[in-house]
Amino acid sequence: MSDLEPSERRTTASVLLVVALLEAVVTVVAAIASELSWTRLIDLFVVSNAAIGLCLALSGWPIAYYRPRNLVGWSLLLGGCFYGSTATGLSLLAWLGEPSVPWRVFATVTNGGWSPALALFIPLALVLFPDGRLLSRHWRWVVGGLVVNTVIWTATGVLDPWGGLTAEIGIPGYPHWTGFEQIQVLGAISAVGLLGSFLAALVALVLRYRRGTEQVRRQVLWLLLALLIVVVCFGLETLVETESLVLGVLPLLLIPLAIAIAVLRHQLLDIRLVVSRSVLYLLLTGGVIVAYLALIALLDRTVRREVSLNSSVLATLVIALAFNPVRVWLQRLIHRAFYGARQDPVRAIAEVGAQIGSAAGLTGVLAALCRVMRFPAAAIVVNGNQLSAYGELPGARHAIELRSGDDRLGELVVGLRSGESRVNPADEQVLSLLAAPLAVAVQAKGLADELSESRERIISGREEERRRIRRDLHDGLGPVLTAVVLNADAARRLIETEPERTSALLAELRDQAIGAVEEIRRLVYDLRPPALDGLGLLGALREYAAMTSRRGDGVALTVTVDGPSSLDELPAAVEVAAYRIATEALTNVIRHSTATTAAVRLTVDTDVLRLGILDNGVNAGPEWRAGVGLNSMSERAAELGGLCEIRYDRTGCSVDVVLPLAQGARR
Repeated sequence: MSDLEPSERRTTASVLLVVALLEAVVTVVAAIASELSWTRLIDLFVVSNAAIGLCLALSGWPIAYYRPRNLVGWSLLLGGCFYGSTATGLSLLAWLGEPSVPWRVFATVTNGGWSPALALFIPLALVLFPDGRLLSRHWRWVVGGLVVNTVIWTATGVLDPWGGLTAEIGIPGYPHWTGFEQIQVLGAISAVGLLGSFLAALVALVLRYRRGTEQVRRQVLWLLLALLIVVVCFGLETLVETESLVLGVLPLLLIPLAIAIAVLRHQLLDIRLVVSRSVLYLLLTGGVIVAYLALIALLDRTVRREVSLNSSVLATLVIALAFNPVRVWLQRLIHRAFYGARQDPVRAIAEVGAQIGSAAGLTGVLAALCRVMRFPAAAIVVNGNQLSAYGELPGARHAIELRSGDDRLGELVVGLRSGESRVNPADEQVLSLLAAPLAVAVQAKGLADELSESRERIISGREEERRRIRRDLHDGLGPVLTAVVLNADAARRLIETEPERTSALLAELRDQAIGAVEEIRRLVYDLRPPALDGLGLLGALREYAAMTSRRGDGVALTVTVDGPSSLDELPAAVEVAAYRIATEALTNVIRHSTATTAAVRLTVDTDVLRLGILDNGVNAGPEWRAGVGLNSMSERAAELGGLCEIRYDRTGCSVDVVLPLAQGARR
């Protein structure tokens, strides 16, 4: 196969699969037409050989078609064709055969048809499993032994002095000559060689299990179990020296079954999804065969023998009518096993939506998505960062945008199933439907994170404010009051003996008390400016503007304050925040800008207060950097759930603040 192009290899694989399927169909038709009983078909190995050949071909075709360089698929596919040829040949001979020369030649080919499958292709597939390569160069001797044993085994079937299996239906193969009775020795040699072939395959699988990765071990383990049963059964058949359907034939069905499990359950060679079609056609073919034979047997018992042809026609009509509904039902089951809820978006949305808002969070939502859609992994990416993930994303992946209106929140990234190179349109449709609730979950998590950060900032700011007040009281007001107490005690002791000294102490005491009062006023002003209570927000801002007539370098500065003629009572927290932000902005103008004018605008809408400060100055330094003052302005607005936008360029600075009144009222 190495000399063929990939397209030619796929064509060859498909042709071989068609051959195997035709063999199965011809076997069924010819077996029914031959009027052989079910027991007779079993005794002639027609049923078992047809089943084994079909299973081998269906297990090998996906590997040969999608991984043509892997010889495991070709071995299974060829083995299925050879095995099925014996069942087809026996059925045709029983139906149409005559003891003429052409039919005896055909009988000879039939007698040896299954030998290469059993002696070469099946053990070779086991030795090469799972990657299609030998364990080492030394195993070439094993392959050579398989070829030699195949020749001996085929010769045993063809040179059978009694004419082989075909002789039992009256058409012996060539050479039907009693002089070949010594060929029985070859039969014993080939039986031992066959047992040795499967033992060698068992050793190869054991070595692969010991040396392989965890994934390879899981794949090989199923085949090890199946092959162990086959070897034991072959050994028992050799010991009892009899041909047994249970011991010598049926165990071979375990090999393609184990390979199918390795492919489906452990994603052998990344073709798990491709095999779904093979499983469907295997089930359909087997079901048709069983149903057909069962109906024929039932009708033969209930109607007269003379109308057996009518029974066959009636059975065919019944199966034809039931075929499509059964196919649709099986297809639905297989699709659900391989693709999850691809064809059932309501189920996907229900299972994923049930996890939204649960304690598992977004990880639980992604886990539910992967479970219901059979994706290996999924992740939510926001601004290039992975917000949440489930599983490890493979190289093949697909992204769906998460949007809220016109806003892009992020992406839902899913890893494609093993064997897929692009997302299926049905999957994309389900993912698009799931994007809406996921976008809500992402937005809710973002808001929750912002709320948590805001709460942390508020708590941190409150603690900082407490620490500042404590420091001011301890370092400022505390020493002053201590000095007042000490001077009062000293004046009381000296009032009679040193009046002049007492008078000086009382004067100092008065100054200290005045300083304490000023310190208290400063603390009170920091907590809430008194001008707000006396003049209101607009009046307090105008009073502060009147005091800012010059910049820090002595240049004149004109500050204007515009606002509504009448201003309703505002929440205390909003008043303080607006006043502090405005005074901090004007302080920055005085200290750091080259502005000659500054304007403060104040407007009140139904539920928000808008504050704007605009100046015509530029930054005095080489470049502008946000400092503590600007950060505190943004933090004050964020504490109330508002916004503060600061834009600074060479034409001046503008500060736009929006404070919600209801939020401030609640605070």
